[in-house]
Amino acid sequence: MMRIKGFDPVKLGLRLEELVQRGSDRKYYRFRGTRFYGGSSTGDVVGCNLRCIFCWSGRARDDPRLGFFVSPEQAYDRLSNIARRHKYRYIRLSGGEPTIGWRHLLSLLDFIENSDFIFILETNGILIGALRERARSLAKYSRMHVRVSIKACNEEWFAKLTLAEPKAFTYQLMAVNNLLDYGVNFHVALFMSYGDDACWRSLLERLINIAGQEIVDLLEPEYLVLYPNVKKRLQLYEKILGIKPRVVFEPKRR
Repeated sequence: MMRIKGFDPVKLGLRLEELVQRGSDRKYYRFRGTRFYGGSSTGDVVGCNLRCIFCWSGRARDDPRLGFFVSPEQAYDRLSNIARRHKYRYIRLSGGEPTIGWRHLLSLLDFIENSDFIFILETNGILIGALRERARSLAKYSRMHVRVSIKACNEEWFAKLTLAEPKAFTYQLMAVNNLLDYGVNFHVALFMSYGDDACWRSLLERLINIAGQEIVDLLEPEYLVLYPNVKKRLQLYEKILGIKPRVVFEPKRR
């Protein structure tokens, strides 16, 4: 496989944080109801510190000029109104990386903590792994569950699939360690559409060494879904990188 030098996703994440966060306000590009977790109220945020070739998000992932600023209270009001209207139990942020805009996220979690909702923090784990104090800050929230999405089975595949530098892969594993150390409620999702069985067995061994055998029972497999915009992105990158997914799914029809 072609080797990729890649970028530093920690530096990118912190630089984006300065652009998409203003005080405790943060940039979003929409609020909506979704079918995930049996139904969840969702705020789509601007900005991500990875450039996954299989990502379904559009321009707002990469362009911090897009979107509009929303305060934590305004975000909670919008999200809770959608949840009540549809009788959802869960609230989440999607579209970008929720841990970019840390002050906003913690303030939003303060509102969630005093509600009847559960917040699902879907994250790539990079900033939680690199900045240990962020995991410690999450430990006080009882109405939050963290879903750490590990994007590849090793450093080389991580670089190809996210375009980030290979060594940044370890931040995702460090996030698991940090969340475990501080007693944060979490599980791990594995994006398993690329890489062979030996590579995935090796990653499982690494995770077991960090968190023990019990982590295996909570692992969530995650696979490539061929949304139209994903197909376009993959057609470009697969020619350049010379890779093909081994498992794909067509999007579910509503």
